[in-house]
Amino acid sequence: MMLFLFFGISVLGYAQNSNGEKSNKAPKKSLSDTLKIAEVVVTAQETRGVTAASVIEKHAMEHLQPSSFSDILELLPGGRSQDPALNTPNTIRIRETGTASSYNTSSLGTSFMIDGAPISTNANRQEVKGAWETSTEGRSYVNSGVDMRTISTDDIEKVEVVRGIPSVEYGDLTSGLVKIERKRGGNNWEARLKADMDSKLFYLAKGFEWKPRRMTLNLSVDYLDAKADPRNRLENYKRLSFSARFFKTWSLGRYDMQLKTNFDYTGSFDNDKNDPDLDNQAVDSYKSQYNRYALNAGFTFLPRNKRQWFRSLDAMLSASYEYDLIERTKLVQLSQLVAAVGSITTGESDGIILPYKYVAWQNVDGRPFNLFTKLNAKFQVPSLNISNTLLVGTDWNVDKNYGHGQVFDPTRPLYPTAATLRHRSLSSIPANKQWGLYAEERISTMLGGSKLEMVAGVRAVQMLGLPTSYQMHGKFYFDPRVNVGWTLPKFKIAGQTGYLRLSGGVGEHTKMPTMDQLFPDPVYMDLVQLNYYHANADYRRINLMTYVIDPTNYDLKPARNLKWEMTADMTVGGYRLSVTYFRENMTSGFRSQSSYAPYTYKQYDASEVDAGALTAPPSLVDMPYTLRTDLRGYSHYTNGSQTLKRGVEYTFSTKRFERIMTRLTVNGAWFYTIYRNSMMETYKPSAVVAGKQIQYVGYYDQDGGSKNQMMNTNFTVDTDIPKLKLGFSVSAQCLWFTMRRTAETSNYPVKYMDANGEMHDWKNEDADDIYLRYLIRNYTDSNFALYRVPFSMNVNFKVTKKLFADRLTVALFCNKLLDYTPDYTSNGLTVRRHVTPYFGLEMNVKI
Repeated sequence: MMLFLFFGISVLGYAQNSNGEKSNKAPKKSLSDTLKIAEVVVTAQETRGVTAASVIEKHAMEHLQPSSFSDILELLPGGRSQDPALNTPNTIRIRETGTASSYNTSSLGTSFMIDGAPISTNANRQEVKGAWETSTEGRSYVNSGVDMRTISTDDIEKVEVVRGIPSVEYGDLTSGLVKIERKRGGNNWEARLKADMDSKLFYLAKGFEWKPRRMTLNLSVDYLDAKADPRNRLENYKRLSFSARFFKTWSLGRYDMQLKTNFDYTGSFDNDKNDPDLDNQAVDSYKSQYNRYALNAGFTFLPRNKRQWFRSLDAMLSASYEYDLIERTKLVQLSQLVAAVGSITTGESDGIILPYKYVAWQNVDGRPFNLFTKLNAKFQVPSLNISNTLLVGTDWNVDKNYGHGQVFDPTRPLYPTAATLRHRSLSSIPANKQWGLYAEERISTMLGGSKLEMVAGVRAVQMLGLPTSYQMHGKFYFDPRVNVGWTLPKFKIAGQTGYLRLSGGVGEHTKMPTMDQLFPDPVYMDLVQLNYYHANADYRRINLMTYVIDPTNYDLKPARNLKWEMTADMTVGGYRLSVTYFRENMTSGFRSQSSYAPYTYKQYDASEVDAGALTAPPSLVDMPYTLRTDLRGYSHYTNGSQTLKRGVEYTFSTKRFERIMTRLTVNGAWFYTIYRNSMMETYKPSAVVAGKQIQYVGYYDQDGGSKNQMMNTNFTVDTDIPKLKLGFSVSAQCLWFTMRRTAETSNYPVKYMDANGEMHDWKNEDADDIYLRYLIRNYTDSNFALYRVPFSMNVNFKVTKKLFADRLTVALFCNKLLDYTPDYTSNGLTVRRHVTPYFGLEMNVKI
């Protein structure tokens, strides 16, 4: 294949004359053609704006050959190629190392915008309640943001990932902003076929462009079929997408009007089931489908006179509706008498005794609806010396779920020994409404030979429709943001013109709670009062006391992140170096926290029941009992997660060397992330003394945190040969180290709760108490030891060849073609690392 690709080359950089002899004097036209390759960029580029952001163009994505949006993140500073994991949700982490589930506000707080319309997950409630299997829990991304598997990359023209401080135009975010622009226009048929080790992808698109009428229409469809293991056809993931995009421009006197409309469908399907032939005919399956329909329209009103005070008016209306369904079925086998409980009020009731073996099912029916509107206006004061733009606008966002929620047979629960579950229709939950106002001034002026730029604005946001019992009711939250850039006068180094730009910014960012966090499901605490077994199933009885608990945290606040950053960006003779230092501190991230309280119930004594005389289940009327009080816990949402990020991002790129047609790009990052739980951690020991479980709960300070570091550098050498329509790149991705240390915590509680719910301060003498001593935990220094993974390197190779007048493009990639992953020692043990190459091939056709 390589012989075919390079056929016809005699000496790189030389041309052949008409008689076939070599000439060391290439024609000027050939040199001009060579210079055109400077336009080809196969890596992410740092923007020239005043905030840290990366732009990824279409050519870079084609060279990368992605299957979903998560593959594109490799191009960001700190990114590294990963094998696709399409059997589980892919959420985003920006400027962060570590993936603890209690700190998912980072991914939840990353906003995705496609052609100006947001992808909202605020009404997502798709999780199987009560599930304890990792395979089921791991498929849920409630309160975790966007699943990037659902975003197809084939229609994308450009992606801008704002890692720094975005415009106040964008809200409901804490960590970052992803702006996706899709292609418009053209008249070609386009097709893409891709196959790699785990998946197959097909894409077909047609463009229509009527230039005299200033109108375009684009239609596209793509299909992805992926398997976690190609040998296992029973676990797979599929995605089906369709898009229709229309654009039209009208001229009305001194103004132009533009209309953009999109209709999109995305279907995402997860399937997993066991092989009954290998598992004693056991039934065990998981199916999930995500169907999203989105319609949006954008209107822009532009004056032709660019010097008048009015610059533009933009209006956006978008609506999306999803039909989401999870179907979980499995064989349940019990080893003891267990009851199903259907009571939805506080009080006593009998449970339905379950058979020891049965097939159970549980569906999750979700139908999220999102409506988003935005109105922007831009103005300027005409001036010869100062360029200025004033942006004012408002947006309104509503999320509502019309689904049925958890649907199941209450007499055959799927997880009978887990937390009890009751049906609650999602349509009964109030809508999540947000209203935002913002204003921003953008100024730039020349000061001698230098240029000063400033973008300053403020955004105010309020949750609408909240009951007065909520702390957020009627409150505005303000996000001031400022970015400043200073471009110094031009200078000379070795005869080459140079530019130096210094920029920095600071800003607040606010993410409102989701529907699940604001309006959680009630908790049902079922306490067994009698569990009577009889050989005759008709005489068995289980009686329970049910408490209904409202876990709503009415003091819940938005998550807020304070960011600041500084950037130095220098360009000299085609060489560019950009370095950014950042610090982010989010002290009010969302997390699930346990709360304990005493619950009283009866403990019946059935020892005097004459089993032989029974003609029905035993009566409770005259049965003796004792009152017991147990401490039981439940979860509720708090603002207890702190995420502190610090780090350095850097990108260096050379010009493309004409003779070898090659450019070097170096990018990477050092990330230092601290996770802390600002709430007290609770612990209830499971020890049993004198036949009874200990009824004390300890409260501990500074628990659940960790410190994480990583440093990486990617060296990418890419070559583009226009005469051969050939491009290839070699990337050495070096992970210098990763480190993790769990934050030290005391084994002793600060205080504790007794069986009556009363709080007591911990005293030294409590360590000798027969019951309280079990509150002392057994952490040792090894629990807080530094875990360090040393250097490793992967070498990736990609090649692209255009054929038949650029109508056909053939591309090949092989990640981890070479690797250096030496063994290392951790806690006295030798850890052996092994990686497997991952490769794929694709063809693109244009007609």
